[in-house]
Amino acid sequence: MSIFRQSQNTGLRLHVSSCRYCSSPALPGTDLCEAHTGEAGRLLFNPKRAGYRLKAYRIARRAAIRRANGHCEKCGAKLKRRPNRSVICQTHHKDDDPTNNPLDGSNLDVCCLDCHSGSRSPT
Repeated sequence: MSIFRQSQNTGLRLHVSSCRYCSSPALPGTDLCEAHTGEAGRLLFNPKRAGYRLKAYRIARRAAIRRANGHCEKCGAKLKRRPNRSVICQTHHKDDDPTNNPLDGSNLDVCCLDCHSGSRSPT
């Protein structure tokens, strides 16, 4: 769906595309309006991502990081730390369901960035 508006100066018609999810005008260079950009747009595209915002996920993630004791659970490499001493890692759901978050962290693997992105094949 498109919206056309008349330019006041030259009489040319300018094409303004509408948002993929609603009829609001899209931002320049995108097919999303202001309300559907960022996290809101990602949640509409993939509703399973909402599981990463749950409090249960954050509790389970902390438990899994404590269990890993500063090492990647895939390759065993020592995880790097930020200046504030927090661990730089990513967690991976073993069953690929971000809403399945037992509080003990048993469904999460703590991975270094290389293992989680798949650039390293663990042995």
